[in-house]
Amino acid sequence: MKNTARTIDQVVKSSQGRFVSVLVSRGLNRIAHSAKVSSVTSGYVYFTDTNNGRPNRRVVRDRVLRVACGNAVFARSSL
Repeated sequence: MKNTARTIDQVVKSSQGRFVSVLVSRGLNRIAHSAKVSSVTSGYVYFTDTNNGRPNRRVVRDRVLRVACGNAVFARSSL
C-alpha cells in the first residue's frame, strides 16, 4: 500500500473513531494491533487494544511502524 498520510495524526483524524490497524516494533519482533486510537502526543500513541484484552496501551511514537485505516496509511520509511 502506498503512503497517503505524512503523519500518524492524519490517519487518526481521518479514522473518526473507527478501528485502526497499528504495527508496533519491539526489538526484532513486530506486533499487529486492531485498536481505537484515543490520542497522539509528541512522544506517545495511546490506544485501546481490542485483540489482546489490554484496554489501554501507551506506545512510544518511534516504535509505531505503520498505522492504517481505510485508504489512509502512514508507514515509517526508516526501520
